Amino acid sequence: MINKKIIGIACKSILKNADKELYTSTQEKLENYWFFKFDVHKSIESNLYEFTQMIELYRYNCRRWEEYHNGHVEVVERVRDKYLIPKIKEFIKSTDLNKVLPI
Repeated sequence: MINKKIIGIACKSILKNADKELYTSTQEKLENYWFFKFDVHKSIESNLYEFTQMIELYRYNCRRWEEYHNGHVEVVERVRDKYLIPKIKEFIKSTDLNKVLPI
């Protein structure tokens, strides 16, 4: 029989280990939390949809890392400028948008 208490302990342990892994990572290793790859076989709309999902996940992890290591002051700006803007530029370059939007 499955015990709710044991499941709770297991879930807390998994989350604790995930936090430890993130917080002990270096800034360079945050790249391991970026999961989007442009798929030339999919439409731009489909790629953009997946990109937005992945950038939110990446933003979340980068923000948590930044807050842990560098505090809460200007965290939004740090995450945007250090992590998100480069990914957005990379996405634009991988599409025909780079012909329309100057980077």
